[in-house]
Amino acid sequence: MGVEQVDASNACIPPTHPLTFQALPLPTASRGETIFLDGEGGRLNDNEDKRAPLMMYAWGKLIVVREIELNNTKTTTACASSSHVGPSGAPSTSGFVYRGHSAPVTAAKFSPAGTYVASGDSKGKLRIWAWDHEEHLPKIELQILAGPIKDISWDFEGKRIVVIGDGCQSPENAKVVQWDTGVKCGDLSAHARKKGSSCAFRPCRPMRIATGGAEDATVLFHKGPPFQRVVGDGIVSEKCHERGAIHSLRYNKDGSVLASAGTDGSVCFYEGKDMKLIKKVEKVHKSSIFSCAWNRNGTHVLTCGADGFARLVDATSGEVVHEWDVALAQLGDENGRTKVPMGAMLLGCAFIKGDVPIAVGFNGQIVLLSVPSSIGLSSSAEVIDKSLVITGHQAPISAMTFGAPGANIIYTADTDGVVVEWDGLTGTPKGRVKNIGEEDLDLTGKVHAGATITSLAFSTESSKLYSAGWDDFIRISQGQNCVDKIKMEAQPNAMTCGTSLVVVMTVDGLVLVKDEVISELIRLPYTATAVCISKDDSMLYVSGDDCNIYIYTVSSSDSANPLSESHVIKGGHLKAVQSIALSHDGTKLAAADSRDVCVYSTSDYSTIISKGRWCFHTQRIACLTWSPDDSVLASGGNDDDIFLWNIQKKMRRIHYRFAHRGGITGLRFVGGNATDGSGDMMLVSAGNDGCLNFWDVKEDVNKKFK
Repeated sequence: MGVEQVDASNACIPPTHPLTFQALPLPTASRGETIFLDGEGGRLNDNEDKRAPLMMYAWGKLIVVREIELNNTKTTTACASSSHVGPSGAPSTSGFVYRGHSAPVTAAKFSPAGTYVASGDSKGKLRIWAWDHEEHLPKIELQILAGPIKDISWDFEGKRIVVIGDGCQSPENAKVVQWDTGVKCGDLSAHARKKGSSCAFRPCRPMRIATGGAEDATVLFHKGPPFQRVVGDGIVSEKCHERGAIHSLRYNKDGSVLASAGTDGSVCFYEGKDMKLIKKVEKVHKSSIFSCAWNRNGTHVLTCGADGFARLVDATSGEVVHEWDVALAQLGDENGRTKVPMGAMLLGCAFIKGDVPIAVGFNGQIVLLSVPSSIGLSSSAEVIDKSLVITGHQAPISAMTFGAPGANIIYTADTDGVVVEWDGLTGTPKGRVKNIGEEDLDLTGKVHAGATITSLAFSTESSKLYSAGWDDFIRISQGQNCVDKIKMEAQPNAMTCGTSLVVVMTVDGLVLVKDEVISELIRLPYTATAVCISKDDSMLYVSGDDCNIYIYTVSSSDSANPLSESHVIKGGHLKAVQSIALSHDGTKLAAADSRDVCVYSTSDYSTIISKGRWCFHTQRIACLTWSPDDSVLASGGNDDDIFLWNIQKKMRRIHYRFAHRGGITGLRFVGGNATDGSGDMMLVSAGNDGCLNFWDVKEDVNKKFK
């Protein structure tokens, strides 16, 4: 184990950027693996009314800290500052994404004070970083285990950290270290095959550490510091579970009781100091229990299992005092269910600020559970009338478009084939689009059968959403219902829509769709790379792999050959054009490759901005968009950057670095999509980090371009 050089770059979106709101992704899930959730937040977050309830979880290599709206009646717009404050005291953006890990994150926990976070990844690295600093600077990074870290726990003083996971060929699968130096504070015993699954630090003195095995159904107890295993006194109860893994170990607030839950579906309660078994509650769930959590007062334990239920257990009597059929809540079916959908198998649970229980299933959807007032978790507990489901994306966002003008609707799609409808005013998800006539038996919400959705287009005339996926279908939706589908001859890669005409770009050519009537495949002498159409459906712009841009006149009368080539822009680019965008007034055409952004006049196709002028992207430029008044052009690329350009100020640019980890896949100015007219300089971006970001660029534009 050694202290490594800590890289502080690109750990978060720079605080100087005008980010006003972030719509965050859902937790990453693997079948049969516990989803770690931390709803504690520490004293800094729990003791301030200005701070919203927090829940922390992993999304791939990212750590997401989500602010939970308990009343589901959010009135603050994405364009305005929230009444809550963020980690550094600045106005909240509804959450935070930490990007300091280079491998998938497997565990993270707030310190008791709430000022630091300890996080671990699949390569066994432990990283401790500041929560309350605006740049979230790292304190230390350690290569602490040889394999994935499965769980992390702080001591009550915030001075020691215990981690557990897969030891691989190393003799240790759990370690306890000083938080600031990484120095060991004892030797923890290894579990069978060097595989551990959960750990817990007693939150008072005398200190104790409990570790759970991933395969030996054993809980090992340690005392210290320095810590060593407690054995042979006839009191310690190590083998209380019948089989499998100990998925979750948690102490209550005062450290008097330890709870364990595992594969056998039972919950065991131990005396916190002497490690003696108090009681064992059998068959709390019919299947594996993947997580358990104590309420703030330490009177009840929340459990969740693969049977789709979350249950509340009274720690004193051992009785199940309440249960929630979370699968049924997501199905929205009052008639019950006959089996557990795969997407509703619960893998994680927690209590957040206000003693509100939360459960998360395999599909990533977050369910806020309503607790009857008769149970009385605590005097300060928040009351929710009914269970609420928070949806979104669990995979990288691959496409984005807006709904009808003034409707305040945004649609996004991801690489899993899921389409989500968002409230563009508040930035909150309204729901997932579902197939009508094709039952979603597994509750994963995949419209395109798990295939990547490459493009979205919205027809203002028919008020229908078109989505193109690598399942070789164009699916047509109204609202949150997918009502029709069109089979394609070739794989669709992009789409564009004018008023009523939809043009689909496939690997073999173009296909025109109007009123759900599809044309014959129009083959081209080049491979199309991007496509754009005018508002009146009369002019079509297509870029090719030969670095040229082809302009076609669209004929509505000639069904045999509806496209007539009218002009070719040659020599404008040195590399294949990857994205094109027509200005709102139709007078300017923007085109971008992997380096240059160029602008052409559509009257004579002369060059307004030539190559070599706007050439500051370092990777493929994936999207272009014009501001409502066509004064500003925005570009986003795979280099994670967003640039703003102005034709009148050709030598100036606005640069937003690290906008999305993994690249930008969607970019639009809100403009007429906002009913209150506040969106002229509100930019919305989507990216491979699963986030939907809102940027108020008005002040920067006025400073730089006016």
